[in-house]
Amino acid sequence: MATTEPTNAPGVDPAASANNQQQQAFDQAAENARAMQIVGQAVASLASTQLMDYAGDMLKDEG
Repeated sequence: MATTEPTNAPGVDPAASANNQQQQAFDQAAENARAMQIVGQAVASLASTQLMDYAGDMLKDEG
């Protein structure tokens, strides 16, 4: 038979609380990673656009 350790609050499973905190931390990390990916894509797109504009200007100056 499994035994449980006593807690300060009746009916509260300390492992469930720890698991919930770990899940929340994981969810936050995943959200942050998605946000960083979106920002990275936006920066790369902007840099690409700026580079193409610069290259176009350079070609106009040459021709």
